[in-house]
Order: sequence, then structure tokens, then C-alpha cells
Amino acid sequence: MNDDFIVVVTFETDQQNHTEAKELIGAYIKDFLSQQPGFIESKLHENSKGTGLLHYARWKREADFRAFAEIASAHPALPALIKFKPNANFYNVWATY
Repeated sequence: MNDDFIVVVTFETDQQNHTEAKELIGAYIKDFLSQQPGFIESKLHENSKGTGLLHYARWKREADFRAFAEIASAHPALPALIKFKPNANFYNVWATY
């Protein structure tokens, strides 16, 4: 078993705001989220229809993610990101194959 903590966030976009969403979310990940203690890696995926994004992030521990989330709640980019209706789910690695 692995101790990594996984966070998967989906974002709703449409063809008019999809590019804007990718740019805003990508900058947030690159410039802020990825710089936080305990962050391991992440990937930003777009669906083939251009109507949604999925962000997958690995953290060393759940506590690292929770510390980041506390800081992130006051980040100036948050209002712009919320318009894409982020929906987060949290996972612990159960097995690696």
C-alpha cells in the first residue's frame, strides 16, 4: 500500500470558455498549487468534446493537501476558478499495478 493522497477535480466548461478555463487552471496549478509542500505531481486533462476538464493531483499525505487547501481558500484566482464549477473527490491509493 502507498501513502499518496489523490485529489481529482472536474471542471465544467463549454466551447466558449474552455480555452480560458485551461489557461486559468493551468496557471493556478503551475504557479501556486505545484509549489506547495507535499505536492508530487498533477495532470490536467480535457475531454474530447471541449466541455470539461479533469485535474488529477498526487500529494505525499492528506495533511499536505489539507494545509494547501487552507491557504488556497484565500487565493485571488479562486473566484475566477469557481465559475467552472469545480467538483473535488479524494482518494487514497489502495493498490499499484
